[in-house]
Amino acid sequence: MTRQAGHVARLAAPIVALLLLVTLAGVDSGPVRAAAVEISASNAEVHFPNDITFSLVARSDVDIVRVELLYAVGNQETLNGVLPDITPGKSVDLSLPVDLRLRYEPPGVDIAFHWRLVDAAGTITESDPQVVLWQDSRFSWDLIQTDQVSVYAYNGDPDFNNDILRSAQRTIDELQARLGVERSRPLRIWVYNSRADFSGAQATNSETWIAGASYTELGLIMAVLPDGDHAEVGRVVPHEVSHQVLHQATENPFNSPPRWLDEGLAVYHQEGGNENFPDMVATAEAEGCLPSLRALNSAFPYDPAETTLAYAASFDIVRFVIDEFGEQKMASLIDVYGQGVSHDEAVQRSLGVSLEELDQLWKEGISARPIGPGSVTDSTGYGSARGSDPRVAEGIASGAIMVGTAVLVALLGIFIKSVLARLRAEPEA
Repeated sequence: MTRQAGHVARLAAPIVALLLLVTLAGVDSGPVRAAAVEISASNAEVHFPNDITFSLVARSDVDIVRVELLYAVGNQETLNGVLPDITPGKSVDLSLPVDLRLRYEPPGVDIAFHWRLVDAAGTITESDPQVVLWQDSRFSWDLIQTDQVSVYAYNGDPDFNNDILRSAQRTIDELQARLGVERSRPLRIWVYNSRADFSGAQATNSETWIAGASYTELGLIMAVLPDGDHAEVGRVVPHEVSHQVLHQATENPFNSPPRWLDEGLAVYHQEGGNENFPDMVATAEAEGCLPSLRALNSAFPYDPAETTLAYAASFDIVRFVIDEFGEQKMASLIDVYGQGVSHDEAVQRSLGVSLEELDQLWKEGISARPIGPGSVTDSTGYGSARGSDPRVAEGIASGAIMVGTAVLVALLGIFIKSVLARLRAEPEA
């Protein structure tokens, strides 16, 4: 650069800078944003069974005009929102109880939460996510776990709790290996020692005879397993774990597996408690009162005796499909349901028969077998060949019920009513 050129450049520099300032002055850069709200404290305190109280302390140079608490239950993506009533100001110090009796959530799940604050300038500030365990704090819980199963119990019996853990993990491993189910997400099992203890963890006005619940969307099982009752562990734990794994394997926004497949697989994997079911199904078929497979697609009846028969029939059809079509076909059926197809399409695509044809084949097989002890064998090593518990199985459906005792009481009541009706109908001598 020549000396003259450098001199010109030095003279031009202030002019260029002035022109740049003038140009920028004409550009609308929008309102100046206020500094973000400063959150100095965010906590949650569990008051079981009533509420979780969330607290927040925050300040800002600009008035805070809106505060929102956002929380999600378990691994669900849906956010629940609570909007506390605040007076706009430069500071917030609030305590917000969320009543979990009104908006019931089962104890034993993580509650992920964060705050969203808006100031008068429109600036939005969100706190870092936090997690609080919504827990039944009446008891002191011990934890044992694998990477897929966590067992919480307060019975003080490590050997018994290890039996629960092994039963759950074994069921997961079997479902993954034998039915082609992909790796199960972690699940939690909360063990109650009595129905009285368990009832205190249920929603208001729940039936007092409920003795277990499985929340598949939350990966949560709550079960009454009295300390030392290993037979009950073998019956209840595989049943409930089966619900969890099947839900994860078939989760989609369009359709769920039919009730007969869900409950049938659950009973099939029990270690006992299903020994009487084949004879019950054969008797019902002989008497013409066995429900159709299509009827078992949806919710089971409310009548206890009919409910037990529905569980028995579901177990029987699952056993039939595995024995007659093979485990690979059952794995295919589960896989197809994961695609969200209809019940008819799922059966046709995986088994090569229609739903009505499967129903006919199943019932023809029932009619051909004898009724009585030892009449049913199971080449798979599951079902009626497993366990030695002679009790009628009590079904624990997803978030539902154990009905064995109720069934016996109901049948006895029906018998007594029938006898009394006949006596009233007879003319006096």
